Amino acid sequence: MTTSSSRSVRRLTDLRREEPAVVVRMKMDAGEQRRLDELGLHVGSAVRVLAGATGEGILIAVGDGRIGVNYDVARQIYVY
Repeated sequence: MTTSSSRSVRRLTDLRREEPAVVVRMKMDAGEQRRLDELGLHVGSAVRVLAGATGEGILIAVGDGRIGVNYDVARQIYVY
């Protein structure tokens, strides 16, 4: 019996709406990463995409908070 998982590391922008995930990597400059960390978004954060579309900003749930993230920045956030 094979036990493979359908979950894999992918970009935040690839999540379906309301799909839970955990941030595993953030590939952006230190200033942007620090700003997001101050808002509660960092490696280890549980996230869900609440709204957004390809090429547009997205609204994500991070813990009990909500954060709006530019699409280009969201593409630099990797989740599992």
